[in-house]
Amino acid sequence: MIAKKALKKLMKKQLKKSAKKAAKNQKTIKLLKKQLSIFEAKSLNYLEQLFMSNVDYPLDDFSAIAYVDASYSDYDRFGSLGIVLLTRSKVIQYSEIPKNLEECALTSTNHELLAAAKAIEMAKERHIKRLIIKHDNNSISELAKRKAVTKSSIEEWYKNFVVEHREKMNISFKKVKGHAKEYFNEMADILANKALKAERMKRTHTPMFFSLGDKFQEALAKVN
Repeated sequence: MIAKKALKKLMKKQLKKSAKKAAKNQKTIKLLKKQLSIFEAKSLNYLEQLFMSNVDYPLDDFSAIAYVDASYSDYDRFGSLGIVLLTRSKVIQYSEIPKNLEECALTSTNHELLAAAKAIEMAKERHIKRLIIKHDNNSISELAKRKAVTKSSIEEWYKNFVVEHREKMNISFKKVKGHAKEYFNEMADILANKALKAERMKRTHTPMFFSLGDKFQEALAKVN
């Protein structure tokens, strides 16, 4: 009889403890949901500023940091650029599909070079005097040297482009590990991949006659 009472008392104690724990969990879940709602309500720019507290960021109005990346499809024979430019007051996202490239320029590394060059152009437009380019491809920094040995016309162009802009802008390079969860580096990668996928979809859904040249379109116009 005593054992049954003790067991009943113990069970009540455990139930009470479990109920208390469940209530606490519910309270925590409710708080998290509220925080998530507030979090989602904030603008993307605000969230990027928040993440910037964990990474390097420009110290004055004439400095900037550019994260650059590229995506390339050997099968489709085109690529894309992804750039995140951090100024003291803004986080600027940019992506592009370079057009009219020579056959020798159609490589992944060359698109990385184009991304770095575009970042320099973006910094110049904003009167930036000190630019740090963060990249995960060694060629971006190696080919930026005045005495770099180049193997193609685009590499030679890139080297001369950086050397020329270094006369008026302090440009330095910093290697970051790719896909290592560095926020803005990941963002540059996402921008490049999204642009590549969007261009692939665009080309896939383009009617055939648009790619068959002007003569075909002229003939089609006459028929119509």
